[in-house]
Order: sequence, then structure tokens, then C-alpha cells
Amino acid sequence: MRPMENTAHMESSAPPCQVDDLLSFLQTIKRHPKGYRAIHMNFSLLEREHKQPYHRRAIATAFNKLVHHKNGQLFWTNYFDVVFICKGSTLTELDTAFLTARRVVEDSPLLKEYIEAGRDDELCDWYDLKKDMDRFMDMAAELKTPAEESDASTPSLKAMISSLSVKLDDVEETIAPAAPTEETRPLYDPIAPKKMRNPMGPIQLDQLERNLVNMEIFQMMADQTAYVIVGEATAQPIFVEHYIAVADIKRKLLPTYDIAADKWLFQRLTRTFDMKLMQALPQTSLPRNQVISININVESIFAPEFDKFMSEFKMQNDQPLILEMALFDVLSDIQKYYDAQEKLTSLGCRISLDAMDVQSLTVMDRDLLAVDFLKIHWNSDYKRLLGGPQEQKIISAIKSHGSTRIILSHCDTESALKFGQAVGIHMYQGFIIDKKFG
Repeated sequence: MRPMENTAHMESSAPPCQVDDLLSFLQTIKRHPKGYRAIHMNFSLLEREHKQPYHRRAIATAFNKLVHHKNGQLFWTNYFDVVFICKGSTLTELDTAFLTARRVVEDSPLLKEYIEAGRDDELCDWYDLKKDMDRFMDMAAELKTPAEESDASTPSLKAMISSLSVKLDDVEETIAPAAPTEETRPLYDPIAPKKMRNPMGPIQLDQLERNLVNMEIFQMMADQTAYVIVGEATAQPIFVEHYIAVADIKRKLLPTYDIAADKWLFQRLTRTFDMKLMQALPQTSLPRNQVISININVESIFAPEFDKFMSEFKMQNDQPLILEMALFDVLSDIQKYYDAQEKLTSLGCRISLDAMDVQSLTVMDRDLLAVDFLKIHWNSDYKRLLGGPQEQKIISAIKSHGSTRIILSHCDTESALKFGQAVGIHMYQGFIIDKKFG
């Protein structure tokens, strides 16, 4: 979609930070604020899967009329809060725009909880700048602090790993468990909703793949940051995973089927996702010094599209690319995996073995498979391992592999973080991590 005129502050396909622009704009109007109204939308409360670029574009579109007819300006923080300022609009016009923007993310479970609890007024703060300029300026200044912290340069992967060395005794267990939160499922992890009527078969797979051809590529993409967290030290971002939002695709195109019921059909589908991601990622704005990871199938590494992707990626990014491969895929054809591993090593890539359970750490030989990282998917059942005979085995296995080589993903409750700290894990990814540090 072509951009409209006068949309410098409307949206960006990359995570934006326009707090400085907001503060500069306030300096130009604070002496004569009569007629100006502003709203601050607290969309940072939303789940990660509802903060994607296509959400941002649709939210911005809700304010088009006020942008063009009421001198409107839209500003984004890099954690997805939105500030809108305009002159001469009525409260009804502004409220209509806000409700339209809210409908963009109306399928968010968290948003539904706020509305059902009668707390939807907490999602938006309103200001008449003639009366509320000081209060609004204070709010805008508070937006500045998180933005500055998020813009700090990310250490290189090699430097981050080599600098981490702590003992289990140094990790303080100070995190209290919280009620379970809506779970994010950002990878190629099998999607298994509680209520599912039919398994996806070949006919449904063909239907889904044909629909994917016509779907806007950037609507399918999402990202999530992995952090290093050691004791009470400040969390440090280590890499950003870019992936296809499988749950969104299923919900839009095949809502009544379990697309992961057959592992082989699902693996075939993820190869289609590989091609889509490799096509789209070089078209996005990638920070040159940011470490990136993507999910990929072993077979996709031998496709011509992969060679083209690597050539384009290396032109934009100086860091080693991390390729995340599912354990099931690797073990399905171990010789093909070793051929892929040899190719990736020659390209300077890193490999992460994905979709593992924590017990497998005790039998997995990381050196034999020549992988750099092992990614464990959090399961609430792991809490029962603490204090039992398995705990010391897991701790010993993590120490053997290297505490900076294990990633605990799908961390959607405080219990996940508490478990990881107890067994000596230092790298985390998931909703609760995004909420606390993103």
C-alpha cells in the first residue's frame, strides 16, 4: 500500500521510537496550546503477537482523517504505546478514531479482559492541552526513559557469551510466581489449541499453501528478543528472532483444523514458511550490529532461495546469523543435517537446536551435533522437577553444556523465569520476558 502524503509520524515497518519528535513538537505548541487535544494509548500492555507491523499500520490508518483535517500528529514509542495530538477536533471525533484503533487489536485476550472488567478507560489517557499541558509534558518525559534504555547498543554474540560466568549460588531466587498469562507461541512449535475439531490433511494443506501465496508477506512476520538475565543484573538483549506467526495464519486461514496434527505435513508447511521468511526478511530494516535468528528446516538450506537470502542478508548485517532447527527435523535425516551443518559453518552461521524438552539435556551431546545453542520450550510441569531427584541431573547437564548455550523459550509466566534461574539458565525468551524487559 502506497504511503499517503504528510504521514511522517504515522507508522513505520520497523520498531519505531518517536519520543524525541514528540518532545520537539510539544515545544512548538506549548506557548499556544488552545484547541489542542491529545490521547495516550497504552498499547504496550498488549501481547507481543498484537504488536506487529501490520497492527501498527492499521492503528495509524484509524487517525488518517484527523491527520489530514485536524493537523494531527501520531507518535510511537518503541514498546508500542501511541500518542496522538490534533487541533480543533471534537471529543467525539477523537473518541471515534481511538475506538477504531482499538478494534485493530480487539482479539487480544488481555484487551478483552480489560473491557469485560470495566477497566477499558485504563487503555487511554485524555488531555486538553490548554489545561493539561504540564501533566502531558510530565507523561511525555516518562516515555523518554524506556526509549533511551531500549536504544542502547546490543553487545556482540561472542562478547556476550564470553563475558558470562556465574555460579548457581550467585543467583538469588527473588521472583514470586504470578497467575498464568496468555501464552505466546512464536516459533514453529506445534500449535495445539484446547478445542480442535479436525486434523489438517493433504487437502487442507494444499488450501492453506495456495492462500499463503496471496497473503501480504509482512502480515505473516513477527519477532521476539532473547535476553541474558544473570541474577539481579540488568537484562541484556542478545539476539532477535524473526519468525512466521503461525498462530495468526491458522486463525485467519484454517481456524477449525489442527495444522500440527501430522508432523510430516506440518514440516512440509514450515518449508513454505521458510521461503516466505527468506523472501521478506532482507526487505525489512535490519540493524547492522544486531544478532538475528530465524527458524528453518534442514532441507531448506539446500534450496537456491537460501543462497540468495544469505547473500542479501550479509549485505545488511555484520553479525553471524543463527539458524534454529527443530529436533524432530534434525533427527529425521541425520546425514542431511550434517551436510547442512557443514554448509552453515562455511557461511559463518550459528545453529540452535529447537523444540527440546528439559529432560533431553541429560542425554543430548551438543558437541556431537555441532550446535551452538539448545532451546528448551518451557512447560509448567517442569516446576515439579525442582526439589526432586531430577533437579541435580538437570543442573549438571546445563553446566556441562554451558549455561550460556541453553535458551529457555516460551516463558509466559514468572514460574518459567524462576525455574530457569534455579537450574542455572541465563538466556530467556517469551511473553513474560518481553513484558519485564522488552
